[in-house]
Amino acid sequence: MAAPLKLSDAITFGRSGQIRGLDPYGFDLSEDSMSWTQEEVAGFSASMAALPSEPVLRLVIGATPFIYAGHVARQQFFLFINGLYIGFRTLTVPEKVEFILPRNVVTARGLRFELVIPTAASPKSLGISNDVRKLGIAVSEIILTIQK
Repeated sequence: MAAPLKLSDAITFGRSGQIRGLDPYGFDLSEDSMSWTQEEVAGFSASMAALPSEPVLRLVIGATPFIYAGHVARQQFFLFINGLYIGFRTLTVPEKVEFILPRNVVTARGLRFELVIPTAASPKSLGISNDVRKLGIAVSEIILTIQK
């Protein structure tokens, strides 16, 4: 398992990202600096170096949606942490998506992040290419900080 997370430290994705040490599932880790979700559900586990005392935290996800003109206009995803619903977003362009987290989501037991992407689609099923992965969003980083 990777070193525990610290507030404001980015979890990086891709071939050499820290995500590799966080028990990831549903991600393709073959790209250089990002990881495509390749199923409708993707996630990972992490622990915190120290539990923050602040009442509200902010989670930022750097994400690029799988879009293809005439086939896929947007990607939608739900975020769950430790089984608790955190939020829903629709992406049409690459962006840094922010979620506000109540402090009680972060526990000493650790964190289980889960992205649920009901709009994920395989390029093969769309007749675009032979790629059978169900692409949803490409994640470049996730950062947990104090809400200011």
